[in-house]
Amino acid sequence: MTKRGEKHRVDTRGVNRLELQLEQYVVNEYDNDFGIDFEVNFTDDPDDDGYREITGKHCFIQLKSSTGFKNEDSVHIDLNTTHLTDYLEKPIPVILAIYDDEREEIYWRAVQEFVWDELLHENKTWREQSTVRIRINRSQKLTDYDRLERAVQRTQNRIVRHRSRNMDIGEGINFTPDDFTELEQQRRNDRLSYRGLTLMKARNHLKRGNFDEADKEIHEIINSQHTDEATVKALFVEILRRNPADGDEAIEIAELAHEAKELAADLEMETDELIATVNMHVGGLFVILSKRREMVFTDTVQEVGEHSVKDYEYLRGMESREMLTNELHATGEINRTLATLLENEQYYAYAVCLPRILDYISSRIIVEALSPREDPIDLEEHPLVDQAIQLADYIPDPETEFNLRKSVGVYHYHAENHGKAKEHLTDAHELAKELDDIVLIEDTDYLIERIEEQPDPFETPESDEAEDLGLEELTREALQLQGYEVDPDYDPEEGPYDPMQTAIQYGIEDADPEEYYRYCEHLHLAYEPSYLGRLTNATSIGIKTLWCQYGGGMMGPSLTRLFDEFKHEYCDGCPHHCPRSDGWECTAEFAEEQANDPDFVSFLESRDDFFTAP
Repeated sequence: MTKRGEKHRVDTRGVNRLELQLEQYVVNEYDNDFGIDFEVNFTDDPDDDGYREITGKHCFIQLKSSTGFKNEDSVHIDLNTTHLTDYLEKPIPVILAIYDDEREEIYWRAVQEFVWDELLHENKTWREQSTVRIRINRSQKLTDYDRLERAVQRTQNRIVRHRSRNMDIGEGINFTPDDFTELEQQRRNDRLSYRGLTLMKARNHLKRGNFDEADKEIHEIINSQHTDEATVKALFVEILRRNPADGDEAIEIAELAHEAKELAADLEMETDELIATVNMHVGGLFVILSKRREMVFTDTVQEVGEHSVKDYEYLRGMESREMLTNELHATGEINRTLATLLENEQYYAYAVCLPRILDYISSRIIVEALSPREDPIDLEEHPLVDQAIQLADYIPDPETEFNLRKSVGVYHYHAENHGKAKEHLTDAHELAKELDDIVLIEDTDYLIERIEEQPDPFETPESDEAEDLGLEELTREALQLQGYEVDPDYDPEEGPYDPMQTAIQYGIEDADPEEYYRYCEHLHLAYEPSYLGRLTNATSIGIKTLWCQYGGGMMGPSLTRLFDEFKHEYCDGCPHHCPRSDGWECTAEFAEEQANDPDFVSFLESRDDFFTAP
């Protein structure tokens, strides 16, 4: 028998022994010669039916087989240095397993831990060698499953820490360096070191709630004539300080993230560029969401109102389609960026991006739930939630873990899973105390108390107040939500004339038609919104027409003033005047019925022939 044939048999027995000893796990064999032979996914203990759940912990295995070893205490292998270097770049633990055919036993060791704890201390020039000898004690048997799983978990945590070390700048955000050579250069740069220290000082001010002092430190970096890595980090701090639920601040987030993205690209900071890209598009999604909130409020006005804009549905549909197009673009860019992070094995940066994405998803749940036009929401858990939980369990940095657990807690609150919400927010609260961050402690205290006091997240104070508001106040709120200034002291009859404020003032005054309908059952009223009225979906901004079959008709921009003139012209002394009873109610059905009265419609179509202006 040839030596090659014998070696092949030994290798086959080694593979068979490994698969037998690890049969309680999910073992996938790789058919290649790239230094990795197996991927092992660990499982829980079997349930009553004998089934095992995959835990999410996993490792790679490189198997080497030998006919036997003379040493009674240990086994060894000379590993190619190139393979050893490759193993250090892997995002999960690599286990070197050695099969002793003579004893029919497999021994193992975590390669990364061997390098960190032994090789780097005993042989600093190992990279110059062609091979490195790795020795494993015979007491380390593959069948010691608890020991194996603990080592894999320990090594995984250390891998994450190695990938995120020395990047602790900025409030609540951490970054994965592209390589450690760049960090060494960064440490040797005196100016950058000073700017990094300035950011650290800003971070401490933020923890204590000293926002003015933090502003000075951050703006010193951003406004400096030098643009470098510290500038990018300062821009990220500014992004995280803003509340994306506020439409104006969401715009600022998108603008700051775009600036950070461009600068990171110039500085070849690939990971930071990807993180900035995600923040830029998430900021854009929040801007769109603020417009959806405005639309929800306007929809509510339309539902409550006793009149409607004829082309409202058309205009609303156009705006909805535009928002949907922009949402699809933003979500597509976010998904592509996240996929790139995973392809590059930048798991830490991926974890940094998730909280803001989850915050958007949570806010979207609220908007959809409050909309009178949306179908009942599907509260099936979003897949990113489970990813965030898994990453939070592995992330060694408490700040990023805090962001993940807080966002997951808020998501579950909005999804009405109160138990899970409290669990994750309580964990976040403990992390905030560990960080000694006063602002984060108060934030989580508030959220936990809110769940206790307001179990239904959809019963917001704003929505409760909206139900009690009259049509005038609803119109005022709708205009203000869309960014239009409403001056409560403006009087069209006095002071300098402002056409915009005049139109807005008339629109608010004329929003509720009930008093005019009550005046006489023969009175008909039509609203014809101007361009501003159609743009804002405020039906009462524009021309109003009053008509009576026994008198005539008038039209004008102010219903209040028009009505006074109409009564003087047609109603004084009219024998047909018939006020409505106290028990009469103005309903949407009534408003529609009177608007479609054939005689009134005929008048509207031919009014230019006999219209009387006040």
